[in-house]
Amino acid sequence: MLQHLFRLRSLRRAFGRPTRLLASHWRLVAVGVACVPIHAAATLWMPRLLGETLDLLARGRGADAELPRQRLGQIATLLAGLALVEAVTRYISRKTLIDVSRYVERDLKDQALAHLQRLPIAWFDRSRTGDLVSRLTQDAELVRFVMGPLLLHGGSALCLLPAGIVAMAAMSVPVTLACSVGFGLLFLVMRLLVPRLHAWSKRSQEAIGELSQRAQEDFAGIRVVWQFAAEERERAALATRNRRYLFANLRLVRLRAAVNAITHSTTGLVMLAVLAVGGHEVIGGALTVGELFQFTVWLGLMMFPLEILGWTFATLPRAFAAGVRIEELFETPPESTTGATPPLRGHLQVKDLTFAYPGQVRPALRELSFELLPGHKLGLVGPVGAGKSTLLALCLRFYDPPRGTIFVDGHDVLDLQPAALRALFALAPQEPFLFSDTVLSNVGFAGGTASATAIDEAVAAAALDQDLPQLPAGLQTLVGERGVTLSGGQKQRVSLARALLGDRPALLLDDTLSAVDPTTERRILAGLQATRRGRTMLVATHRLSVVADADLILVLDGGAVKERGTHRQLLEHAGDYATAWRRQSEAAALEGGSA
Repeated sequence: MLQHLFRLRSLRRAFGRPTRLLASHWRLVAVGVACVPIHAAATLWMPRLLGETLDLLARGRGADAELPRQRLGQIATLLAGLALVEAVTRYISRKTLIDVSRYVERDLKDQALAHLQRLPIAWFDRSRTGDLVSRLTQDAELVRFVMGPLLLHGGSALCLLPAGIVAMAAMSVPVTLACSVGFGLLFLVMRLLVPRLHAWSKRSQEAIGELSQRAQEDFAGIRVVWQFAAEERERAALATRNRRYLFANLRLVRLRAAVNAITHSTTGLVMLAVLAVGGHEVIGGALTVGELFQFTVWLGLMMFPLEILGWTFATLPRAFAAGVRIEELFETPPESTTGATPPLRGHLQVKDLTFAYPGQVRPALRELSFELLPGHKLGLVGPVGAGKSTLLALCLRFYDPPRGTIFVDGHDVLDLQPAALRALFALAPQEPFLFSDTVLSNVGFAGGTASATAIDEAVAAAALDQDLPQLPAGLQTLVGERGVTLSGGQKQRVSLARALLGDRPALLLDDTLSAVDPTTERRILAGLQATRRGRTMLVATHRLSVVADADLILVLDGGAVKERGTHRQLLEHAGDYATAWRRQSEAAALEGGSA
């Protein structure tokens, strides 16, 4: 009992959501399903008429041949009508049910994508892009098979098999029993093979996910692979995953081949039994030649759905594993969308913030406290791993900080709706992500209907206008995947222009100027000052000249505040900040710039 309950729950887990999506298109499903029994009835009726025709031909050679001729004319007319009905219902059932399966696949992908976009950033930190792509493509296609072809062929089999067996039993019980023995052996073998098919199907799906992930990483990082001459090593790594996928697929193909071979051989054995037993019945006078012909045609008609069911049993485990993999995405709880949505100005307070990333023991930030008034500028400096980017991520609530540690305009960020909180900030990250589109589309990615003047101002403030003459089509230049055709500094400035065009109350800059030269840096700083418009700014950087005008500068080390104050106060303190300022000033002087 528990085992059957577990199987039922597993089936509901794998196919519950697709089934609900299927039910949402119930009108098309109803039309398609209604045509299946009509098609089955027409299909089973035609062999009976053909068998009757054979018997009429055998009896119609004498003087009383006129009556058989009349009946033959009626049969021919009826066969033509049945053939038309069979063709029309076959077309309608196939079109509607297969179309519905495509709708289900579309809806399932739409729901999965919508759910993925609501998942927390921490979940994506642990996920693999190739695996996600595999679930949304190959796995969704396998689930579609269950929602369409299986419904069509399974419904046809459920109509043809019982009706055919009843009709055959009404004609001859011995011949029907001979068929049933073969069918019983077939289903027994299927019961033994299906669990193994399920196990290897799941391994195959996992293997293709690993292969897709590694291939995606290698293609995205092809320049790194070439730079370190790691082609052979990466080729070997891909070959290893490819062999795992091959091994899993070979085992799967062997099992499916065994299922198909058993199905076909059973068909031949059943036909042999029908001919042997049925021939004996014809010789004994219990059956006519026409009735034996009906048996063989009915058997042939039922063999096709049986072969389809065999193919279905071989494919169903893969679809089951695919359904489970897709449902695993939905089982991950999304980020909360509840919370207050007050108007926010950007008054930021951090009180004794200690934070460690999920699964980590060592805190990324330790006992951090400060207050930043609206319109003021905070500078975050320190070595790599000091916690600068972590603080910016917590302000955006990409990760949830401990309650009572971060406040915006007096509201705990955990009490604010994440979307409302993020609407406060515009972010320009250190490693900007650019879409495979034009420069203009990437700058205007925040949406809205920005005017040409606003776009020009943002581009100029980010000093991106100085590069437009070198771009083939200016702002309409395609940047390629991840902005591959742009330099690191150009990508950073496109990202900065995108953040400035958002015109939000607060601006987060995460080492945004790390890849620009000193001259361009000075121009950008002047542009930021001119377009600041009272924005609250949090700037994480290694270049101290970027934060020299900040109202408060925090020097972080190991997640803790080592020094704090204004630029002048930190220089007078003569600590790490002053030492770093002196070194950067000397380096800028050697390069012909100024600090």
